Amino acid sequence: MKSIRFLFAVLLPALFLTSALQAQSADGQWCGYTGKSEWLSKYQAGEYSAVNKSDEILYVPARFILLGENDGSGYIDPVKLLRSFELLNSDYEDMNIQFYIKEVDYLNRGNYYDHSTASIGGQMMSLHNNSGVINNYIVGNPAGNCGYYLSSADGIALGINCLGASDRTWSHEMGHLFTLPHTFYGWESVGSIDEIELTERAPATVSYRGSNVPVERVDGSNCEDAADGFCDTSPDYLMQRWACNGVQEYQDSLTDPDSIRFAVPATNIMSYALDGCIEGFSEEQKTAMQTNLAARQIADNSGDGRVAADGDEMNLLLPEDNATLEVSDFVELVWNSVPNADYYIVQLNTSTNFNGAVLQSFIVTDTTAIIEDDLSPNTRYYWRVRPFNRYVIDSDFGDQKFRFKNGEFPTATIDAELNAAITVAPNPVSGGQELRIDGQDLGQSGNMTYQLIDAAGRVLVSRENVSVTSAGFNERIETAGMPAGVYFLRIRLNDKLVSRRVVVTP
Repeated sequence: MKSIRFLFAVLLPALFLTSALQAQSADGQWCGYTGKSEWLSKYQAGEYSAVNKSDEILYVPARFILLGENDGSGYIDPVKLLRSFELLNSDYEDMNIQFYIKEVDYLNRGNYYDHSTASIGGQMMSLHNNSGVINNYIVGNPAGNCGYYLSSADGIALGINCLGASDRTWSHEMGHLFTLPHTFYGWESVGSIDEIELTERAPATVSYRGSNVPVERVDGSNCEDAADGFCDTSPDYLMQRWACNGVQEYQDSLTDPDSIRFAVPATNIMSYALDGCIEGFSEEQKTAMQTNLAARQIADNSGDGRVAADGDEMNLLLPEDNATLEVSDFVELVWNSVPNADYYIVQLNTSTNFNGAVLQSFIVTDTTAIIEDDLSPNTRYYWRVRPFNRYVIDSDFGDQKFRFKNGEFPTATIDAELNAAITVAPNPVSGGQELRIDGQDLGQSGNMTYQLIDAAGRVLVSRENVSVTSAGFNERIETAGMPAGVYFLRIRLNDKLVSRRVVVTP
């Protein structure tokens, strides 16, 4: 079953609608999902036993696939991403469902970052989905919508501009993944709220997806068969984004097929009410989602007892504060490993103000980051790091902001072929054990220089002008007396550079 935008021709009584138009307008809509799953139909028919709320918190693994343009630009700021993720978990908290960040992947693919059709989105998901997780693609343009769930690929696509601390797009699309339809199911085929004649009765059915969908009546007599099939969600015929009034209802009343006037509540996440109006899901919706989650068999208790990483324990190491670099096009940022941290957000800016747009903002799992883009010669930069936990993401950057001044001249480039030709082993290396540096099939001969540097920036081992042939080389470093910790090995051959992280264990 397809779950992206469709075009339908609908014929309805002229008293209720003046015309019928495409469900998704050319300038985009909030959600591109238009379906009602076979699983939900069977569940609502009693073929699956309902699963009640778990007594324990169920932790659901989520994977973030962050899309960028081909040149690596356009990625979402991870601070914004985490704020939206916090809201998602808040909306599912009373079901004892919490999502955790199992994986974070970056992908430079411009045709996926800005994709206009369901087929491209489906290709993206079929090629890049991982099993056992909820796959969430964060893109620039998800087929002209704020977001969509694609049932054929079982993945979610979310637009960067529709995420944030107050945007419910993620919670809405996650509801679709757990098989919830829109509260106004059947009315997606209708063009505009403005075309509803509010004082005239609604038709008994709407033609949608090749069938006649019963229109829900206020007295509840057909609630199990009409619209979304949930009896505790109110009748809703509003297929476009709409604002609520002071009592969280649509600004005017509608008329059902029995000519009964009624107000549409604005609180349900699966409606199209604006974000500031909606609050949560109905109890029947929650039970359906809990049952669907149980059938997926991906939830666990792995987050029990996990605590947040503390930004106050973050120590920036290299470059030292107020350092002046020798080169202009390369900097390696180094910080300490923070207890309980699974990921780190690294931010780089040309001013001390990080509250707005910043030059670079990205997620890593390591305690180092090499930056080669957006650097200008003889320029002052500021950087900071925020540790966070995959289960408890509430953390701070801490107080440290280091600055460095970039050099005036470019350094040797980090060369992929040279990097592949060099082996550094064993790594980690036990203190006192010999660290082997071997090169094979280098593709060039020349003079090699290498240095082993500790986390404080001190050069512990240095060899210059080592003559090597294209066949390779063998070098050895003694680690006796070196404290356990993280070190950095920098190797330069002619105009090419390789940098490796080395861990010394007790």
